[in-house]
Amino acid sequence: MYFKNFIVFGISHKNLDLEERERFIKNDPNFIVEKLFKEKKILGYVNLSTCLRVEYYLYLDKKYPIEEFQKELGMKNAFIKNGHDAVNYLFRVTCGFESVIKGEDQILAQIKKAQLLSMENKVSNSNINVIFNKAIELGKKFRNKSKICHNALSLEAISLKFIKNRVGDLKDKKILILGVGDLAKDIMGILMKEEYNSLTITNRSYHKALEISDVYNAQVISFEDKLEEIVKSDIIISATSAPHAIIKKDEIIPLLEETKDYIFLDLAVPRDIEVGVEELENVNLYNIDDVWGVYYENLENRENLLTKYEYMLGEQMLNLRKWFEYKEGIA
Repeated sequence: MYFKNFIVFGISHKNLDLEERERFIKNDPNFIVEKLFKEKKILGYVNLSTCLRVEYYLYLDKKYPIEEFQKELGMKNAFIKNGHDAVNYLFRVTCGFESVIKGEDQILAQIKKAQLLSMENKVSNSNINVIFNKAIELGKKFRNKSKICHNALSLEAISLKFIKNRVGDLKDKKILILGVGDLAKDIMGILMKEEYNSLTITNRSYHKALEISDVYNAQVISFEDKLEEIVKSDIIISATSAPHAIIKKDEIIPLLEETKDYIFLDLAVPRDIEVGVEELENVNLYNIDDVWGVYYENLENRENLLTKYEYMLGEQMLNLRKWFEYKEGIA
């Protein structure tokens, strides 16, 4: 069997919880791998470690059977695959099949970095490099062909998509964001790639809003002036950490213009905006559960794309087999 000496072992978020992953790392698998590499039982390896997985891709010496390697490893909770299964698993990882967010880009960059580090440290070998190069090539092609990353799944990206689906073009829209926490800043970050009329931010702590205003090209208003600013805005996004509603029906409804459409998106938990605000026909109020509905639609779409383009893994496996056949033919 081709590349039968290629092995992957490790742990991931799928087979072990956080506490078990910590225990695995404390057992120091790196020490075992480095020891076997110095003994030339392992001819090369790549260590792929992220917050959700710790995996080692190895190429064993022909005289060193996998059964003996498993005994020396002595880690019952670790998964282990070899040959075709190991290569196929690497292909699935690079394409995002094994990620929490299916098809995400970050894992591909992490794999590239892990291989480069292995080469710089001179612990890789030619066979591993060929397999990894084919995997990385596949990861790029898979994303380009499937367009899977066009369906962004972060909360801020989904929130923006949610708004654009309801208002269309943002060019003439005035946007107000209440709060300057991580979510609010993430939304401002992706808004910078869009065209809009203006962006205004406010926060209970005025100086915190002022500190970031230049970064996001935003105007800052006092929190006490938020109701007047809401009236002037088209899209109001609220994501504060307040323990109670900060926009109350009785206070805002009398101020809103009857001839203007308003979109309120309340991403806070507990909610920032009283439900009764949407009593007016020209007001639409949405909350975080509405946004998660779009998230799950996109998630289902990604699952469908993975299934549709999975054939690409088989095609790349054939390409890799041909390379090994050619190599053995001239050996």
